[in-house]
Amino acid sequence: MTSKQFHLLAVALSAVAFSNPAAAQTGCTDYHKFNCERAMDQRFKVNGQSRSAMVKVGEETELNIIVYRGQDYRISVCHDEKVLGANVAVRLVEKIRVLKSTTGPNGEREFEEVEKVLWDNTEHEMNQQIEFSCTATKRIAVEVNAPGAAERKGKRADLDIGCVGILIEHMPSPGIGF
Repeated sequence: MTSKQFHLLAVALSAVAFSNPAAAQTGCTDYHKFNCERAMDQRFKVNGQSRSAMVKVGEETELNIIVYRGQDYRISVCHDEKVLGANVAVRLVEKIRVLKSTTGPNGEREFEEVEKVLWDNTEHEMNQQIEFSCTATKRIAVEVNAPGAAERKGKRADLDIGCVGILIEHMPSPGIGF
């Protein structure tokens, strides 16, 4: 096989693979790098906890992250609007482990996880970005739920999966004020 024939075969196979929407969605790995809006402030650096994934319409998915005291964060969510709809619901939820009032059968302490909603974009005009300063290290979840595009309702199930990117940026909190 000549290099020209090999090149034509590769192009043909790529066209077949990406003509299937489900196969095209496997390219979600770096979706946040190329589709989420970066901060205008150049002091923000991309955080290694940033991720992208395929999500199914109507099913909640979450990314668990740790935010550190003394850092400012900017979290941006971007998504495939053609499949997932114009707006996705985004919440930041702190996961807190608290001691239950009862003890276990052998006297050991039992804990339960309580969720505290820190921010919900449905209460903030469906904003897809948030910036905040962290005053204590916390474990939080970025929860995402996509309703789906209205024109896609009732269509093939394999078309109800789209890419979502969560871009996390951080910088040291600036010492401002008195």
